[in-house]
Amino acid sequence: MSYTKRSLQVGLVLLAWVGVGVAQQEEAQLPREHVGRVVDWSYHHLVSSGGLAAADLDAAKTEPRLLYHLAERNLGWLHRPPRRPRSLNKIDGSRSTNKKNLEFDWSVSLGTGNVAANMFPAKFNFDANSVPDCVNDYVVYGLNVAGVNNGQANLVGINKLYSGAGGICGANPAVNWAYNGSTAGGSVLTSTVISLDGTKVAYVESTAGSSIFHVLTWKAGEGTVTKAVTPVTGASCTLTSSCLQSVTYSATNTNTFASTWVDYATDKGFVASDGGNIYRISCVFKCALGVNPTVDWTYTLPVAGTGGAQPKPNGPVYNSPYGYLIIGDQLGEVWVINAGGSTPSLHAGPVMVGGGGCTTTNPPGRTGTPSPCTPAASGYGIPDSLILDASGASERVYAFSGNDGTAAVVAQMTQDLTGLVRVHIGQGTVNIHTGAFDNNYWGNSPSTGNLFVCGTGAADTTPYHYWIGFTSYPVINSTPTSSLQRLNAAGVPCAPYTEFYNPNLNLGGVAGHHDLLVSGLVDPVNGYIITNDISTGTITSALNFVQYRGGISGVVIDNNSTMAQASSVYFSTLQNSNVGTCGGTRCAVKLTQAALQ
Repeated sequence: MSYTKRSLQVGLVLLAWVGVGVAQQEEAQLPREHVGRVVDWSYHHLVSSGGLAAADLDAAKTEPRLLYHLAERNLGWLHRPPRRPRSLNKIDGSRSTNKKNLEFDWSVSLGTGNVAANMFPAKFNFDANSVPDCVNDYVVYGLNVAGVNNGQANLVGINKLYSGAGGICGANPAVNWAYNGSTAGGSVLTSTVISLDGTKVAYVESTAGSSIFHVLTWKAGEGTVTKAVTPVTGASCTLTSSCLQSVTYSATNTNTFASTWVDYATDKGFVASDGGNIYRISCVFKCALGVNPTVDWTYTLPVAGTGGAQPKPNGPVYNSPYGYLIIGDQLGEVWVINAGGSTPSLHAGPVMVGGGGCTTTNPPGRTGTPSPCTPAASGYGIPDSLILDASGASERVYAFSGNDGTAAVVAQMTQDLTGLVRVHIGQGTVNIHTGAFDNNYWGNSPSTGNLFVCGTGAADTTPYHYWIGFTSYPVINSTPTSSLQRLNAAGVPCAPYTEFYNPNLNLGGVAGHHDLLVSGLVDPVNGYIITNDISTGTITSALNFVQYRGGISGVVIDNNSTMAQASSVYFSTLQNSNVGTCGGTRCAVKLTQAALQ
């Protein structure tokens, strides 16, 4: 397909989304207000392989994640001669100890809180085409501490993002707002979600024994990280004030793993609690002023057994055309729920992906089963949300677990949970987190693509890169193509992988190398953020790295802009840090994409 035709097709879908296609809006209940671009945790869990198929373009009319993915991969971009990265020291097979003279863009103190491990900040671009905006673009950080009025914030919005040396937004970023987002003394343990117009943020407050769903309408200029403002609530909300609209969706269980998935077309959210309950919430971003969201329904996963270990679901992933909600849990099981109607039901599962050698009849740690099963070792759960390849040519689901009774595993299956393929990625017994696909997988020849994931050594628990091919696409190869040790340190887990294709960067100074993989290592001593060039479908060494003791949260990546400081990565440190301008606290950090400067 020609570039012109690809551009026209995606452009037409974009027009339909932002409001030109009025008839389509009325049919699908799409929003009429300004629409920006949101990159959050869920953006990494919905992919579409195989280029611009007509069915996938049609699905993108009501699913902005698919729309922006397709636009990123298929629309042309302005090119410039890329800055040649400095020659820096490496890890991933060629580690040295003399890294010097890095210039760090910025860090902002988050006080005593940070984005929880393996969770993500969320980025809003006011311009749907990702043209940088110093005032209206922002990143929100939900922090794993209780908010305190006039004290520690746990919901922080930062703008003037593209600042730093030569940056278009000046020398420094700004805390645009900072709130005490707790109403019951809880903290934010999962990832935040932003409305398409950028004016609201949804998140879950987790207490020791309850889960509360919140939607914040923020107001610029309110609060600082150490002097948080408590937002206006309920009937006190006005059109010119901040506003917090809330519903306690579980009065008996906290939420440790389940970030909220928002279906923007219907304004419904899907979330979970540690007791194994799944919830659908109505009027997430469209509630009338002062009106709280409501719980449509609750669905309890029919886990075998009555006692012992809780299933603790991860964040639901929603396939809106089918109404399927895809969920994993910490017993190692995968489920698909019919979630599009007024009453939920089980569509498929459970299938045991992890479980440490246990079964769905006798899940690990459950006492009320015929033969209670003790898993072979730790790391048997599915800590991260599953990935859904929603393309019509694939419709496959990917789950990641550290122990299926034999080894660490990537499991591929259809969205009906049939056709299970297990790919073993080392000894395991440590938690395995989400991988990422390279740019070839997204294109017209996905059989040349790869899935990159962090496993362990074949006979140890040191972290390893693995890459897995698709020779018989859409079925994944049953064995990895190859692997590379990341660090010679046992038991160090990896943060989730994030991939970004930036045609304005020649990675490592090599022409045509544009496919960037960003990840981290999470350890009190061996904590890092690392970039890799995956343009050739392999990894030979790290491009660059920065050591953050304790490690980093999940990473969001923004633009491929040619403007100074406007193509970056964002994350938080997991412990106090003195790296760059982070002065001994936990920090929000922005670095450039390839050079990490």
